[in-house]
Amino acid sequence: MTKTIPFPVSTSPGAKNQEAGGRIINGYAEALGDQAPNRTVIRRGPGLTNFGTAAGRSGFRGSIVVNGVLYVGFNGKLEKWSSAGGASTNVGNLNGTKRGFFAANNNTTPDKVFVDPDGNIAVFTPSSVTNSYPDADLPSVNSVDFLDGYLVFTTGDGRAFATDLNSTSVNSLSFGKAEAKPDGLVRVVSWGGRLLFFGNITTEVWTDAGTIPFPFTRNTVIPRGLAGPYCVSGYEDGFSRGPIWVADDNCVYKLDGYTPTKVSTPDIEGLIEAVSDKTTLEATAYISRGHAFWQLSCPGWTWVLDISTSQWFQRDSYLQARSRISGAINAFNLWLTGDTQTGDMQSIVTGANDEIGSPLRLRIESGPVMNFPAGAPVGRADFFFTTGVGIATGHDPDQTDPDVEISWSDDGGQTWSNPILRKLGRQSETRQLVSLVSCTGRTSWHGRRWRLDVSSGVYASFMFATMSDDPRVPVAA
Repeated sequence: MTKTIPFPVSTSPGAKNQEAGGRIINGYAEALGDQAPNRTVIRRGPGLTNFGTAAGRSGFRGSIVVNGVLYVGFNGKLEKWSSAGGASTNVGNLNGTKRGFFAANNNTTPDKVFVDPDGNIAVFTPSSVTNSYPDADLPSVNSVDFLDGYLVFTTGDGRAFATDLNSTSVNSLSFGKAEAKPDGLVRVVSWGGRLLFFGNITTEVWTDAGTIPFPFTRNTVIPRGLAGPYCVSGYEDGFSRGPIWVADDNCVYKLDGYTPTKVSTPDIEGLIEAVSDKTTLEATAYISRGHAFWQLSCPGWTWVLDISTSQWFQRDSYLQARSRISGAINAFNLWLTGDTQTGDMQSIVTGANDEIGSPLRLRIESGPVMNFPAGAPVGRADFFFTTGVGIATGHDPDQTDPDVEISWSDDGGQTWSNPILRKLGRQSETRQLVSLVSCTGRTSWHGRRWRLDVSSGVYASFMFATMSDDPRVPVAA
């Protein structure tokens, strides 16, 4: 009796281990051709390489590219890089430590501004930072963005202020009030020629009407708010799939026209609900191998939505519960990101199989093989990886002679066996067979679950697996 092991194409851990339909951590599913060995493959997600270093810096706070220069905020400092990367240049001191928001206008020499939710505000040039705003008519604000030549700021009491055209000057009467609900404003986002004013329970869409003194008027109201100031992404230059955000009901929505369409699953919704401080939720977005990834992190976990397939997977980093990716930005034809573990800027790279030298473990867990007779011995299990992926000139032995760790569980995923190592094949040794023969014991009524871990820094992709009560090599092999 040979059965296909049900590995998932989207992570589904369930509320308890016995409910799990399988997990994908640091990987994602991709469709294969009609005549491929399997309809889908699970690939390792993109890794990280170093783009630039910022000695002594920590606490990434956001970034912006203006006139070919990348500006990055850290705790107390503003740094900059050219397209060459390498060591950063300090621009000046930057008040505050919270994540914030950058914007720049279309002035001949663009006016550049930074705002964080604590009310810290700064304007800066390529060589200096001023930790105040040049027009006293602007009150304390909590976010900023740019549209049609105007810098637009929001306040906690529900007002939105606009500067004069391509200027930092603010008319004290140049504001609009988000009044659909008395929920204040948390964030402004510019998208598709519109301004999205996110409140706690509603989102108002405003457009440029050329009115004076405030140039924008309300177009419509979306009956979903924003859970926290960092909970929206997907609108950024170079990504442009449209805003995706964590809303006031702990669900994740994608904006289709003016309609919020839910894209989350009960598993991620339960995790979001359990986060008491929604300001710790952080969304970001990036693209790898044509897949548009929307990532949501908090200190305890990271989940990623593959917008290209509408499937979710999990992500973490070495010895960390969450991914170290923080605040990705498209710059210099690269996807760059802040790093929760260092003060450096990293590059998100499809072909990188680790994170700046630290392992990026691909973990795939199956659902239970329920139709295998309880108590029957497993004669063999065969796992169809892409083999021969060793790198002859790579680090020895994890790259020259890479392996996969295979574990199993017969109690619904509550506990797992000690892993058994099997080789993925040295460079070009594609005839490598990844199998376990008569060594994993008998199954239980829970159904056998399997776990595959690839930590070696080589190309990693998995297609399908089978288990049988017969220890002989299957004919298909």
